[in-house]
Amino acid sequence: MADILICDDDSTFQLATKLVLTKQAGHRCHTAKNTDEAWVILKKQKIDVLLLDIEMRTHEEGLEFLPRVRELDPDLPIIMSSGKTDLESVRRALREGAWDYSPKGASPDDLLHSVSQALQHLKDRREVLLSQAEIRRAARHDSILGESEPARRLRTTLERFSKSDAPVLIYGETGTGKELAARSLRPTRADGSLAPFVAVDSATIQGTMAESILFGHEKGAFTGADKTVRGLFEEADGGVVFFDELSNMPLAIQQKLLRVIQEKEVVRLGSHRPIPVQFRVVCASNQELEKLVAEGRFQADLYQRLNVLPLRLPSLPERREDIPLLASEFLRRARGGWSFSAEAIQCLSDYSWPGNIRELQNVISYAVTMADGPELDVGDLPERLRAGVPLILSAAEPSLPANTGFYSSVLDYEAKLLKSALQTPYRSVSELAERLGMDRSHLYTKLKQHGLKPQRRGE
Repeated sequence: MADILICDDDSTFQLATKLVLTKQAGHRCHTAKNTDEAWVILKKQKIDVLLLDIEMRTHEEGLEFLPRVRELDPDLPIIMSSGKTDLESVRRALREGAWDYSPKGASPDDLLHSVSQALQHLKDRREVLLSQAEIRRAARHDSILGESEPARRLRTTLERFSKSDAPVLIYGETGTGKELAARSLRPTRADGSLAPFVAVDSATIQGTMAESILFGHEKGAFTGADKTVRGLFEEADGGVVFFDELSNMPLAIQQKLLRVIQEKEVVRLGSHRPIPVQFRVVCASNQELEKLVAEGRFQADLYQRLNVLPLRLPSLPERREDIPLLASEFLRRARGGWSFSAEAIQCLSDYSWPGNIRELQNVISYAVTMADGPELDVGDLPERLRAGVPLILSAAEPSLPANTGFYSSVLDYEAKLLKSALQTPYRSVSELAERLGMDRSHLYTKLKQHGLKPQRRGE
C-alpha cells in the first residue's frame, strides 16, 4: 500500500484514477485540484508517487510546478498526464525529472503498471539512501571522540535518538559539547545531503523583534520591513532547530514556541496565512528546567512537550581517560605533525577542567601559540595547569550551607567565581571568557544573571 497524490483539475479523471488505484491496487489516494493544494499536501504528508496533470486550466501548469516538487523531494516519482498528446511537453517533463508519462486515455492496466514501476524504483532508491544514511550517521556520531564508558554510552544514545524525530532535551555543563551532540541528530535528505541545522541562542530571542526572528515577516509588516523575510523555523524546514541555553528564553516567547511545536506551522508578522513547517526541535540547558518550572520561570506545558528524550552529557572530569585522545586530536587539527611530551599529557590529565572540552580546546590553542614545536611540553601550557589548580577562585571553595538547596548553592558559588574572576587582571571580556573556558556571549549572559558588570578596558 502506497500514498498516491493525484493533482488534476478534472474532477472526473480524478475520481476514475482514484477508483483504479484504491480498488484494484489498494493504495491510499490524496487529491488536489491545483498545485497550491498539492504543495500543502506534499509538505505535510509523505507521498510515494505524484500523478500530475501537465496542463491545468485555471492555475499553475504541472510543468511549472514540476521543478518546485523536484527541489522539495528529488526522489519522488512523478507521473505526468495529459488529455492531449503534446510531444514537446512530454519531452520537457521527462527532461525536468518526471518519472513517466501516462496519457489520460491509457488503460487502467497501463496506469497500474506505471505506478508499480515507480514504486519499485522508489523502494530501491530508499534502500540505497538508507544504507548511505546509516554510514553518514555513524560517522557523525564518531565525532563524539573518546573510548571511555561515558563516551561510548553517549554515542549509542545519540544513534538511537537519531532514528526518532521526537524532541531532545540536552543537559550539560558549559563546554561539554551540547551543540555538537545536537548536530549529530541532523537528519539526511532524500538526496543524501544533510538537512538544515539552525542554532538559536535563546537569550537573544527577546524584545520586539523576537517574533520576526523566529517566524519571519512580510514586506511592510512594520517600519523598515522593506522585504519579506523567512523566520528561523522556515529556514530549518525539514531539519533541526536547536535552542541553546533554553532556560534564558523569555516566558512570552516560550508560549509562542509551544504553539509552533504543537501545530507545526508558523504565521509571519503582517500575515494571517499559516505556513506548514516540518522540523525537529532539540534544546540544551545547563540549568534544570524542572526546577525553573517549579519557580514559575519556565512554562510547564513547554517543558512537558520538550522533555521526551532527555540526554545528560558527561563532564570532562567524568571521562578523564579521554583527555589524552582529545588533546591529541585538537593538536592535530591545529598543527598536524606536532605532539605532546609525556609530562604535558600527564599535566593535562591531572587538571580539573572546570570549562570542560571547550577549555581543553582553548588550552591547546594557547599552547600551540606559545610553543616553538614540534613537541609541546609542560612549559607551553597555561600557568594554571602547571600549578595544578583551575584559573581562579581557589579562595572560593564550594560548600553547602545548612538549610540551602543544591541549586541555590550552585548559583551562589557561580556568583563567587565570577566576582573573583572580575577582580583578576584582564585586558578584555573576550580574554576573560577564554581563560574561563566559556563563550564570550555565555559569559555576558551569566554576568547579567548575577547582576555583575565587567570593567571595559578598551575591548
